[in-house]
Amino acid sequence: MATFWPSSSSSNHPSIFLYLQSYPSLFFLLFLTTSATSLTVASLVNPHSFIAPRIPYSDHCNHIVPESPIDPSPSAVFSHASLAFDVSFFSGGDLFFNRFQSQNGDVKSARFRPKSIRKTLGDGKIYKVEAKLTLQISKTSASSSYYGGDFGQKKLQVMQIDGRSSWGGASFDFYGFWSESTGQVCMVGSTQVLSVEGTRLKIFDARLMLNYSKESNIYGSLVKGVLESVDSLSEFKTVLILGARNTPLNYEYKLLEQSKLDCGVNGGESLSLENVLGGMCKVFEGRSHVFGLMYRNDCGVDHSCSPFGSDVEYTPGFTSMLSFLCDGEKMRMLLSFSNMSGYSSLFPFDPRTSLVAEGSWDVERNRFCGVACRILNFSDSLSNAVVDDCSLRLSLRFPAILSIKSMAPVVGELWSAQAESDPSYFRRIEFSSLNDQLWRFPSLRYEYTESERVGKLCGTGKSRPKRKGNHYPDAQTSDMRFVMSVKYSGEGNVLRTARASPYFVGDRLYRDLLVRGQGVGLTGIPMNVNSVTKSFTNITYRIRSLNPNSESRGDIYAEGTYDRDTGELCMVGCQSVRLKNTVAIQNETVDCSLAIKINFSPIDSRSDDRLKGTIKSTREKTDPLYVGRMEVLSRSIYVHQAKESVWRMDLEVAMVLVSNTLSCLFLGMQLYHMKQHQEALPFISVAMLILITLGHMIPLLLNFEELFKGSHNQQNLFFENDRWLEAKEIVVRIVTLIAFLLECRLLQLAWTARKTGDHHHREDVWKAEKKVSYVCLPLYITGGLIAWLVNRNRTPKRIVYIGKPQARNLLYRPVNLKRSFQRPPLWKDLKSYGGLMLDAFLLPQILFNGFSNSDLKPLAALFYVGNSFVRLLPHAYDLYRSHSYGKILDWSFIYANHKMDYYSTAWDIIILCIGFLFAFLIFLQQRFGGRCFIPKRFREYVGYEKVVELQQAGEQHNTNDS
Repeated sequence: MATFWPSSSSSNHPSIFLYLQSYPSLFFLLFLTTSATSLTVASLVNPHSFIAPRIPYSDHCNHIVPESPIDPSPSAVFSHASLAFDVSFFSGGDLFFNRFQSQNGDVKSARFRPKSIRKTLGDGKIYKVEAKLTLQISKTSASSSYYGGDFGQKKLQVMQIDGRSSWGGASFDFYGFWSESTGQVCMVGSTQVLSVEGTRLKIFDARLMLNYSKESNIYGSLVKGVLESVDSLSEFKTVLILGARNTPLNYEYKLLEQSKLDCGVNGGESLSLENVLGGMCKVFEGRSHVFGLMYRNDCGVDHSCSPFGSDVEYTPGFTSMLSFLCDGEKMRMLLSFSNMSGYSSLFPFDPRTSLVAEGSWDVERNRFCGVACRILNFSDSLSNAVVDDCSLRLSLRFPAILSIKSMAPVVGELWSAQAESDPSYFRRIEFSSLNDQLWRFPSLRYEYTESERVGKLCGTGKSRPKRKGNHYPDAQTSDMRFVMSVKYSGEGNVLRTARASPYFVGDRLYRDLLVRGQGVGLTGIPMNVNSVTKSFTNITYRIRSLNPNSESRGDIYAEGTYDRDTGELCMVGCQSVRLKNTVAIQNETVDCSLAIKINFSPIDSRSDDRLKGTIKSTREKTDPLYVGRMEVLSRSIYVHQAKESVWRMDLEVAMVLVSNTLSCLFLGMQLYHMKQHQEALPFISVAMLILITLGHMIPLLLNFEELFKGSHNQQNLFFENDRWLEAKEIVVRIVTLIAFLLECRLLQLAWTARKTGDHHHREDVWKAEKKVSYVCLPLYITGGLIAWLVNRNRTPKRIVYIGKPQARNLLYRPVNLKRSFQRPPLWKDLKSYGGLMLDAFLLPQILFNGFSNSDLKPLAALFYVGNSFVRLLPHAYDLYRSHSYGKILDWSFIYANHKMDYYSTAWDIIILCIGFLFAFLIFLQQRFGGRCFIPKRFREYVGYEKVVELQQAGEQHNTNDS
């Protein structure tokens, strides 16, 4: 009889290597399974590699900038930044975007990045340049019609056109020459784009001509260019480019004196640069800043509100500011105006609605004073555009005191220095920042202006009974941040999500309390942030992505009190709303009619709900700004729950590994038992072995399938950025694979033993196995149909559940709420049903023992007891876990995963009882016979039938012999 165990003295005992040779598919599965856990799919093509041009420079550019030999000396290398531009506008180039349907509001932009600039020999100040030009279109997701906070955080989504450029457009590789004396650049290069059919790549050869101004000041800020095909038969149309130069060499500020003559009206106390972390440059450098514009109520009759007059058909609601050059107290910037707010690495540059500005910080007034210039003469051709008409004035400052109606850390003004009779005159425009972080302004103070209304609404100062035995979050900890879902009773129970975080606790910045330590001031002197009583704390909140009065969601700022003894947060909320005036110009108004009441759950509560509350308007229902009642619910977790969950997940990974290792050990003991009791081999139920083998094979196949998925759904991957957990998962899969191979060997031995026994003996065994199939198959199929019917008849409903972070450390942050509108998938219910079948894996063996009436011991005690223990332990652990942790983190369950079996208090108890019962029945059968638990008179009747069958078989055998 062949066994798994290797032996040097017998060829009947093959080694594991010979066994894998006999089953190459298993070896292939082993190889791919381990590969799937350790390999990541990476791009094999570098889209940014430089492609040498196919056309000669001398034929197309030599008459513009003559080709010259390169200077080989190390000092010949020139600064790359001198020619680069990232902000630009282009027209034409439809060929490269044939698979993209352009819409109004889409932003066209080009980026020019030199890779190498080297001086050539001679005295002509000519440099050889290698560079990459990228054309892209950014598609704006939504427009904004209000002012307040982040405006729903609209994003500019970059459309990927031909797959070559990560910016989403055609990318050319150019080389050529630049003449510093004339400012001209001429280059030749190529690119590849998909054809209109999208089935083949087409190569285009092109010439790029750029013209840089020789002036290194605000008037030389523009770069003009032409991209054209060198093939006269090409369908490629000429592209005109107008860009804003990043950093001209030796830039000279020309308008500083004019900027200091008029620097706006005094709008209140402002911070000096000494109270701004990193100074002015750190605030504005590196990214664009979006500001909401505020107009006077009487503007708009004759387009006197817009800085662009009647040249633009709309009145802008927002402006984006990008700093190009900042040196201490001087700054050069670009302003772009639009009627939508967007955040992207692409800056929306349109010469019709853009301004070029420069200025310096006024130490006496504590504000930035600047002059802004328009871009003119571009109507006929972008090549004629110039920076001119510098009659606009600009100021920026950092308010020292914030309030609920003015929460912007950066505010400013834009106005015209011309007389009112001048056609270019426009009314003064105020603007406030939307996306600047308060932590750069540690000296900010907050003024509570709604204390009287808060006192009437919340009853501040009244003694309230402390809830005994309950502890609530401290106002100075990160437990006060949360993500919530909001149900609008007046909108058909519509659900929205919002993120809430304190801005100030007392008169202290909330972030400063978290970073520098609770209750310690900037100077190291302890500071009492409780501004009312020991129990009550003044607090200010920002609730993001929530504005009931707008089609899009915005921000609500709220101030009020928090009672730590009862966990009650009571606030008055203000929202900024844009209303149309008589000439359809949207203007901003602040409405502070929201009453917000929230109750936190105790920090040691096992409830799934972290907090509940309401938001309602104090206005009359007939008021246009009235908002219906909103119910608030949050399932974010407290910090201590996050720490406990991380510890629990580490424990559960170890438990999965130990369980699989024990399964391998018990399988090894069964193989050893079979070697010692080979006469019992035929009496092992094949149905049971197939069931447990499938139980390990299916998870391996599911993991193997993930390797070939084209895109990974981030919500289906568990902590994909946590390398430590990934390493443990690799070990778990390897151990699972070993258990699967051992089960395959066990199945092979049982199957082979039934083929080599006595003929009548084999028939009896197979008859018993068939009877097992007749009972088990209908039973399993019926259970599967019941699971299918339950899934099909389950009513789809809106379910709010917690979103899982992509890394373990993100558990400490508030997590986004998700919304599901579908019933649980059938596959999930079938997986749970499969787990139930594996929990009762001994059922086929019990039936087989009963039908065969065997008194042998085919199963080792450690095998059936140990595997029953491995299957039942998760249910015992789930009983403990359900009482120790809430269900809010069920997506993080690794051991006793709710997706792989039926887990609930009732199911856990039922399965535990069934598991212990089945193990006890196997013990009785192997000790007293397969039918020991059947009443005696039925056993005798079955025995009588067996004797009759044997007599009939003997008589038939004698007849055949005669």
